[in-house]
Amino acid sequence: MRARTAGTGALLASLALALVACSTPVTPTVRPSPTPSDAASVESPSTTPSAESPSAESPTAQPSEPSQSPSPTGDGSGVTPSGTRPADTVPITTLRAGERPPQFVMVSFDGMCRTPLLRHYLDLGRATGARFTFFLSGLCIVPESKRMLYHPPHKPVGSTAIGFAEASRVPERIRLMAGAYDDGFEIGTHFLGHFCDKNGIGTWSQADWASEMAQAKEFFDRWKEINSPLGQSLQLPFDSADWKGDRTPCLLGIRSNMYPVFAKAGFSYDASSAGTLVWPKRIAGYHMWEFPLQRIKVVGYGRSNLSMDYNLLYVQNGGKVTATPAQCARIEESTYQSYSQALAAVLAGNRAPFSIGNHFNDWACDSYTKALTRFVTDTAAAHPDVRFVTFDYLARWLDAQDPKVLAALRAKPTPRY
Repeated sequence: MRARTAGTGALLASLALALVACSTPVTPTVRPSPTPSDAASVESPSTTPSAESPSAESPTAQPSEPSQSPSPTGDGSGVTPSGTRPADTVPITTLRAGERPPQFVMVSFDGMCRTPLLRHYLDLGRATGARFTFFLSGLCIVPESKRMLYHPPHKPVGSTAIGFAEASRVPERIRLMAGAYDDGFEIGTHFLGHFCDKNGIGTWSQADWASEMAQAKEFFDRWKEINSPLGQSLQLPFDSADWKGDRTPCLLGIRSNMYPVFAKAGFSYDASSAGTLVWPKRIAGYHMWEFPLQRIKVVGYGRSNLSMDYNLLYVQNGGKVTATPAQCARIEESTYQSYSQALAAVLAGNRAPFSIGNHFNDWACDSYTKALTRFVTDTAAAHPDVRFVTFDYLARWLDAQDPKVLAALRAKPTPRY
């Protein structure tokens, strides 16, 4: 059975509502608040049906196998509780006062549902030494036949804005997630239903967030039981207790309602806000770091927007996911240069960590996949001192630093370029 997905008209309406929602700050803790041009990380109509369909991979990387095959061990639930974190590629050290900090780049993806693109980015990371964060949309491992297990807040039971999984594809996703974790990539959560309409995530109470979190964890930890008889020989080497952070759909959510739930879940960061090219700060009142998408120049278009593929697409092509070959070439080069110039600015300035957000998509002739692949490959070759790290790694690195040293870094001016 094909996954049930929302219709194009409904998704366009959801997208438009998300853009409106982003024009108004949901809480004063988000600074600066997005404007209508700051379109949030919304799955476009073109991405939802294709979450269950093959996607052409960029020719710059070929699929490869994970370094280890997951073994059928554990308690039979399909996960191994309290997974052992793989060793860091670069050990965490403490800066001395005045010492130049490392240059971090964090590349993250919302969704994690399209297997060919997951393979592609795992290959890219393994080939370059980069490590990425993947925020899993949890319904990607819940088959359509089990949709009634999901009780979304204030929505009909079994409903979703992005669809459920095609059952036959779930085992491969599990296998790839296991290999990714073993190789040091991070898996966090993008939650479940992706409701960005006016009665969706942006209105949820603390109880609503607690329900969504509990269900996301349950579906992940019980994936084997939910998908039986498929995938019974596979085992994930970690469980939902190993999630260290999130990105909320469309960057939405009332912070005072969601942060207590995230803190109770043991999260060390949230990546759902908008910001600038400055050093991160803790979320007031919580032992969690705020890792925003950052405003950068969209090269060639005379504007700026957040450092995520859809936000760039909004400037470059009015949010439309199709384009002529000439437009596609311009979008790809603009995206590549936008990332490169932002990185150059922080390298020459305050050396603030640079965050890039993406989806698994084929928008504008695969322009964003191609541009990001080029950026990671070229940066790793030209700047071996630049560290492509996960959000979890960055949070632990920041935790290890002297607060006075971090305060001095945050006091450095925002790069102007």
